[in-house]
Order: sequence, then C-alpha cells, then structure tokens
Amino acid sequence: MDDLGSRSCAASATATVNALPPRRATAIRSVGEVRFTARVDRAAACRELDRLGLVVVELDELGGAARGRLAELIDHAIEQKLGDRGAGGPGITTACDRDAALSDQLYRARRTGAAGIAIVVGPLRETAGSEGALQPVDCATLRFLANASSERPLVLVLDERDAATNGYGDPIPIREVLLRFVGAGPRLVGGAGPEPAPAVATVIAAGPEPAPAVATVIAAGPEPAPDDAPAPSSEVPAPAAAELAPLARHIAGASFVVQEEAWRAWTLQLAAARGPQPLGALEKLFCESYVPLANAIASGLDDPRARGAHDEFRNTFIKSYTEAFPTFAATTKRPRMVLDAHDAAARTARLHGARSTRLLLVDAMRWDLSRLISERVGLKLGARAALTDEFLLWSALPTTTMRQLETIARGVEALRAPAELDPETGPARGRTAEYVRRLRVGPREVHKLDLVEARMQTARGNLLRMLPEIADATADVIARHAEGLAPHTLLFVFGDHGFAIDRSGSARQGGASPEEVLVGAFALLVGDVH
Repeated sequence: MDDLGSRSCAASATATVNALPPRRATAIRSVGEVRFTARVDRAAACRELDRLGLVVVELDELGGAARGRLAELIDHAIEQKLGDRGAGGPGITTACDRDAALSDQLYRARRTGAAGIAIVVGPLRETAGSEGALQPVDCATLRFLANASSERPLVLVLDERDAATNGYGDPIPIREVLLRFVGAGPRLVGGAGPEPAPAVATVIAAGPEPAPAVATVIAAGPEPAPDDAPAPSSEVPAPAAAELAPLARHIAGASFVVQEEAWRAWTLQLAAARGPQPLGALEKLFCESYVPLANAIASGLDDPRARGAHDEFRNTFIKSYTEAFPTFAATTKRPRMVLDAHDAAARTARLHGARSTRLLLVDAMRWDLSRLISERVGLKLGARAALTDEFLLWSALPTTTMRQLETIARGVEALRAPAELDPETGPARGRTAEYVRRLRVGPREVHKLDLVEARMQTARGNLLRMLPEIADATADVIARHAEGLAPHTLLFVFGDHGFAIDRSGSARQGGASPEEVLVGAFALLVGDVH
C-alpha cells in the first residue's frame, strides 16, 4: 500500500460516501459499505454489525505512532481477531499482495461461520502529518478498503469527524499536476506521449550547454504536427520494455543481482524498519526483504549499504529474540513455533475437512527452501493433492534438531524447564537419507526426512546455488510419500530449524539469526480435491 496520492480529497466526496444508505443484512453478505458514525453511536454500530454475523475489528486511540502504518495495524488487528475465533493462520503467499491477503482473511472468517469483516477505525485526525492531511500511504489503504467494500462482505466504519479530514486521492501524472497548479506561469511543452520531446532530449544529452539554452528550447516548443500526423503511440518503446523486464527466476527466495534497483529496494526497506515491529510486519519484512538481500550477499553482492542494512537487521533480531525467548514460557503472546506443529496441523485439518493428519518434519528446511519445495511438490502431484496453507514457524533456542524434537514432545513445558540433551547424532546419510522414517516423539508420532540436512553437510561451498537441486530431490520424496496416503489425509510438512549461508557458500546452524530461527511449513490435502 505504498502508492502516493497527489490530489486532495474534497469534503463533498466524503459526504457522498457518508450519504450511502445502510444495506440490509442480506446485502452485506455479498457486498459491504462505507459509513461515517458519530462517536456516541459507535458502540451501537458495532453491536449491529456483530448481530449481522460480521467479525468486528476495532481500532481506536490512534495517535502519531500510527502515521503511515494504518495498513499494518488493520492487518494485525484482523489477524488477532481471527485467531481469537479459532481461524487458521494466514498463508505466506498472501502477505505480499494486499488484495489476496484480504481475500484470504475473508475466506478464513467465513470458515469460522462469519458473514464477513467489519473494520471500525477511530479518529484519524491525530495521525495527520504536518500539513494537516493523512499520509498518502494511509489514504491508499482507505481507498483500497472502500473499493473492496463494493465487491466483498467488508464494512468500513470511520469516525464522523474524519469526514472533513484532509487526504490524498489516486496518483496522477506529473504533467497533469503542473498544468493544474502552474496557472498562468510558463507554458509546458512535451510529455504528451511516452517519449520525451526530441529538442529537450538533445539539449540534456549535450551536457555542457548553459541553463538559459535549455529554457530557450523549452519555450520554443516542438514543431506543430500536421493534421494527418499519426497519434502518439501508447506502447512502451523496445529499449524501455527491455529495461522493465522482470528479474530472473528466484533462487531460494532471492534473484541474482542483475539489476541494481532490486537490492536497493531491499536495503531501503530494511533500513527504514526502526523500533519495535508488529509480528506480521516483521515476518513480512523477513520474507520480502531480508531473505532476498541475504541470498544476494551470499551470491556475491558487495555493497557497504546492503551489508550494513542486512547486518543491522540480523543483529537486532538476534538480540531481541534472545532476550524475548525466555518469556515465552510464561505468556501466550508468542509467535507460532515449531512446537505448535501438531496444533497447527489439527486446526488446518478441521478447516479443510480432512479425515486424518500426518506430520512430516524435514530437517533443516528453512523458509525460502520450503517455498521452493512446496512449489515443486504441487507440480509433481497435480490434481492428486492440493496445497491448502503455508506457514512461518519460529524455532526454539538453540536451533538444533534435538531441541526442536524436545519441544514437540513436551510442548511449552520444554521452554520452562529444558532437559539435558544428549549430543545430537548426525542425520541419516547416503541412500537412507532419501527415505521417510517414523519417529516416536514423546506421546506423539512424526515422520522425518533428513535429505536436506545430509546434502547440506556434504556441500563444499556454493550451497546457495545447490538449493534448487536439493528442493527437487526433497520434493520427489515428499510426493512419493503423499501418493501412499489415504484420500483426504492432511500432510503437514514443516522444518525444525534453518541455516545461514556465509560469503564462502558454507552453512551455519544452531544460532539465533533470522535464517536459523524462521522456518517454513505447508499443508497438502491428499486425494482428488478441488
């Protein structure tokens, strides 16, 4: 939600939205509405929406700290409310797309028996910037939600006083901005088509010409086009199209650095993250910026700004997680961890009507590798299984296999009183690593695959480029295992810990870095499902 607006929203436009008649309950089940409500009527409006069967999400007392973060706060509040209702967790694939994320939230709300979602936002005036207007990114969030309410069961309730709060509309071309606000100033020439005016381009390319010459050329303008001249083409010229070509396919979550803009964006996003972050925002930053930048550095990117942003995020994460981890034993406010795998699998199975559940632990399957594996498993199984959910799990410290197995066996009690663990034995090697074996972990049973760990330990540098090959081999084993399961079985595949890759291409594990702590998981519903 980062598009910047450039037109101020008029008070008449908000009054038009406020004048929308309230819809009946049957209408809200298919589409929603936007309404402005007085503060004294807000509680009654929430009760009405609750009676209509909507999940009511309230955000009040928004101050200056919420400036520019309205989307994060709304997303966090919705996820917290859905979690309280027993809904399944969000998929990582939806975190990067606000439209897909909203669809996923509405779907999970309906799975709990709700008709839709109602977002009740308190006064936004305190979040306005120095110019007395809401931030453009916050206005973009409100515009997106308002547009979504016309197509989906989403209700947006704003404070009546915000009907006159200034904001920004959709972005418009700079030429239109200048034409609107320049008035009787200098005449603007060029810019009508996708290509710049030739005369201006010539002077700018010349370089040493003084500034008055540029002004003279702009004032003169191009030759008027004859009546039969062809209309300017709206197609992007071939050189520009080549510049806009997408990056090469992702390798373990990160593209090789062939365009400077990609790693610059990751660097800026990490550098802009200051202070405490909501859990959802932190996980999104890890998936979208940190992992691609870390893999780019491991691939040879040697820029001090990129290394600085990467190292600062990594060190801050290590310090914060190391300090916060001891508190997890005494509170329920903790992230979804590897020890919660059985609960997450059981909840997912209930949501999708599975008849049985099987857990498959893939040793050392970190988050980006799980994305590669889940994609390949889906292609191999085709219509014989459906990928239902993807998750991000947090490993307990220290991030070793024996430690994670202990937490799976004993649950939260393992965080309160860790056991004295025997020295960890190595994974299965050779051909035996390519087979799924059954383990008894406390009162529970899991299946375990050591292929990733075995390949990682035998690698001699350049591990990052080997990950697609490792993902292919792992996906083959998982697909064969899934084909032997009974129809309507939920196969929950998850990692126990991750690993970091240094600049020499070798792996490190057992620490508290983001790559070692955050691991991936995905659920497959086996059988002829749609």
